Amino acid sequence: MRLYLINPSNPLVSIVRVKESRWNRYRVWKPLSLMVLAGLTPPEWEVSIVDENLGAPDYPAMPRPDLVGITAFTSQANRAYEVAAHFRRLGVRVVMGGIHATMCLDEVMGRVDSVVTGEAEGIWAQVLEDVRHGNLKRRYDGGLSAVDRIQPARHDLLAAGYALGAIQTTRGCPLNCSFCSVTAFNGVHYRQRLIADVVREFQLIRERRVLVVDDNLVGTRPEHIARAKDLFHAMAQANLRKEWVAQATINFADDEELLTLAAKAGCRGVFIGFESPTPEGLRELGKKFNLLKGRDFHASVRRIQQHNILVVGSFIIGLDIDELGIGRRIAETAIQ
Repeated sequence: MRLYLINPSNPLVSIVRVKESRWNRYRVWKPLSLMVLAGLTPPEWEVSIVDENLGAPDYPAMPRPDLVGITAFTSQANRAYEVAAHFRRLGVRVVMGGIHATMCLDEVMGRVDSVVTGEAEGIWAQVLEDVRHGNLKRRYDGGLSAVDRIQPARHDLLAAGYALGAIQTTRGCPLNCSFCSVTAFNGVHYRQRLIADVVREFQLIRERRVLVVDDNLVGTRPEHIARAKDLFHAMAQANLRKEWVAQATINFADDEELLTLAAKAGCRGVFIGFESPTPEGLRELGKKFNLLKGRDFHASVRRIQQHNILVVGSFIIGLDIDELGIGRRIAETAIQ
């Protein structure tokens, strides 16, 4: 049985468009979800991962598969439908999953043979078994996976050319900000993989630089922070020789021991959502966590930078509460 797992080209960014902007090389990361599915696929399936962001393949010249699996962000959806249509014309079954398929279920079900919603670890084996017996269902609900189901990804299945490897150590986010899709897709329950499993998977990654795709690497509660410290300590002890970047909330700056351990473990950059320079904006977004303790963002950023960790900040413009001049105010806040 032959399986193609396809990540459609993204019209916003592509490695093959690096001549347009050298930053495109760093805006594309490996399709980790497909790599995880490949790791969960039984050996009787011949698995290939196709990432169109490395360049569009010649599908007609490729051997005919028995099943095609497609993932997509919304920006990739139109291309995903084109790929699906091509294989369906050949009589190949197409299943689609990921964030767009989950959130736009009715739209996607009209374009493919089957849809997997939520996280696929708990349902993927059933999908493949149903395909083998000619009984593929129209819909499978993966829900939220237990952390012990989050298996190591097949880091060996993708060609070189990426600036960054990719790994996931946690899922879910306890903040539940109103603008964010994370809690709708991965839930508010903060699930943490076993530290030993994370370290072993880091060792499987060929790239020296790695993107930790967690939406909130260190969490918010004391037990979350304690686990993050244990993880960073284990990574440093393993001497992984990796440099990595991650996403976290501003409380990443609150604990000096956490910052020290993160730097020793290889952290070189952190993406933080500041979202709004005004308390009113943060309340509108439901990001009250940033308002706690009367936090000084300037001082927080400086503490992180003192550990040679870069900070990338994100802001949202166009809130109902925003007034004339918000663009300049955000720019001034970013500079400060």
